[in-house]
Amino acid sequence: MDPRGLLVTVLARVPLRLADAVAWGIAWLWWFVLPIRRRDAVEALRAAIPGVSPRAVLTRMMHDLALGYVELLQFDRLQITVEGAEGLPPGALVLAGHGGSWDVALLAWADAFPLAIFLRTPSDPWTRRFLAEHRARHDLVALETGATMDDAYAALAAGRAVYFVQDQRHAKGIWSPFLGRPARTSAGIAAAFLRTGRPIWAAWQRREGVGRHHLCIEPLPMPPLTGDRTADVQALTDATNAWYEARIRAYPHGWLWLHRRWR
Repeated sequence: MDPRGLLVTVLARVPLRLADAVAWGIAWLWWFVLPIRRRDAVEALRAAIPGVSPRAVLTRMMHDLALGYVELLQFDRLQITVEGAEGLPPGALVLAGHGGSWDVALLAWADAFPLAIFLRTPSDPWTRRFLAEHRARHDLVALETGATMDDAYAALAAGRAVYFVQDQRHAKGIWSPFLGRPARTSAGIAAAFLRTGRPIWAAWQRREGVGRHHLCIEPLPMPPLTGDRTADVQALTDATNAWYEARIRAYPHGWLWLHRRWR
């Protein structure tokens, strides 16, 4: 057996309370011993939300990230509350982000309604097979590396919601205000809306305890549109960043500060 397979088998059976304690150990180890991208995260947090304690926020972020991977392997044992999904129309555009336990939330959303999402294809064959098996059990369609917007439009036509995750830096994106600074942001969901007219909803998730998560989805507040495509893409993209920003300010420990968003 591949050692990774053995590790997965062990983690799928470890008590979550024990995993919680180990996750805190990993968080403090990251902060004091192996601070990979810690400086980037601290600088970004201080610039975005002055006055918060970087150590408190970021160690909790790392704890939640580590615990979330164990919870993913014990998905059927989790307590997950989903709010608002009953109102989502078929074939909607959905704005999502890296809040809470992202991988757990993704499977929970796929259980709530038919879902397709743009994802990067892992280069490692074992990881690729592992993720594919997980996603198939939840009828999650992955629009992997090489997929185009035409693939997304086909998924919309088939009644699937299509997820757009735009809270990371997109080198070819447009400049849009985000947590007090301009940030390169994908205009994908704005372009899809202007082409299809499909409604835009926004999904977020937060941890409520060990093995307990709350997911909420709601219509995205829409800005006034003028009919000028360039101006409307900008306005819609600004609206997505404003929505992200409100959630991150409310739960700063729940967002992934490790990526270089303002690079």
